[in-house]
Amino acid sequence: MTTRAKRLDYLDLLRVLALGSVMCFHYFFNGISKGTVTSVSLTPFASIAKYGYLGVELFFLISGFVILYSTQNRTAWEFIKKRFIRLYPMFWLGIITIFVIANLPFWSNKGPTLSKTLLNFTMLPTAFGGHWVDEAHWFLMRELQFYLAIIVVLALGLGKRLPQIFPWWAIVICIWNLFNLPRFEVWYFSGYFALLTGGAIIFSIREWGATKLRIVGLLAAYICAMDTRMSKAIWLGEHRSATYNKYVIGMIVTTAFLLILATLSSRVSNFSFKWAAIAGAITYPLFLIHGRLGLLTLQNLGSESNKFYLYPTIVISLIIVAYTLLKLEKKLLSFRL
Repeated sequence: MTTRAKRLDYLDLLRVLALGSVMCFHYFFNGISKGTVTSVSLTPFASIAKYGYLGVELFFLISGFVILYSTQNRTAWEFIKKRFIRLYPMFWLGIITIFVIANLPFWSNKGPTLSKTLLNFTMLPTAFGGHWVDEAHWFLMRELQFYLAIIVVLALGLGKRLPQIFPWWAIVICIWNLFNLPRFEVWYFSGYFALLTGGAIIFSIREWGATKLRIVGLLAAYICAMDTRMSKAIWLGEHRSATYNKYVIGMIVTTAFLLILATLSSRVSNFSFKWAAIAGAITYPLFLIHGRLGLLTLQNLGSESNKFYLYPTIVISLIIVAYTLLKLEKKLLSFRL
């Protein structure tokens, strides 16, 4: 495959948008409604923030979009090394940061144990009967499942066929879910992979043009993503003690697809923002630490009188920590190399 791809500042800004959405969900709704945070009450913004979890859907679309560029002229082993360096060193730094800060003696609630923390170093704690240090990290397990599929394709020497594989994958997932066929516990029939394949197909269209197969595959990915996301509205309401409107969910998922489709515009492709790269890079460490440490701080220091001052303080403080982790990772990797 040949490609004209280059880094898109626009994608980095979408990463910021996705993470901001997820943080609003955790801070203004989920942490309080679940009882993790009892020091403050829900605000009127909670009725909007409860849909913030759908920022993860945008993350999946972005991940699918960039995967083909990541496989360009790479063997399976080269891809593994690249993804490992991209994910694990920062993940370990994030887990260590959570362990150290959450176990400081002045917090009223105890942080994760050492054994639990070490098990999280695998990025697959639930596979070994453990629990996440931060429940938001489940997203990374889906990423690893996705990468495993790509590694198998590359190992079989079929990397050049990925632009054709993704549309067929989306079509199969769509049929499987619409007809409610048995999944046999196979990860790759999940609706999340409709989002991943959808992002990859949009990249294919952007780089190599639209074909009938890609258009059909993209429609299949969109239909499956809409069906699987909207059908969870009742389940979400029961588990989060809130009411979810499936049409609002559908509108947000549609918007996420449209935001990625906007990369087909030359104006968007040429969009330049000075701080986009660093903002996009900070989203990963900030994603890793925001849930556990942000809610911990809110629970211990928050009150009805100070919460509107504490929220921005928490966000700014965590951005500083995330940026510090980014610089530390760079030094450690430079030392290793």
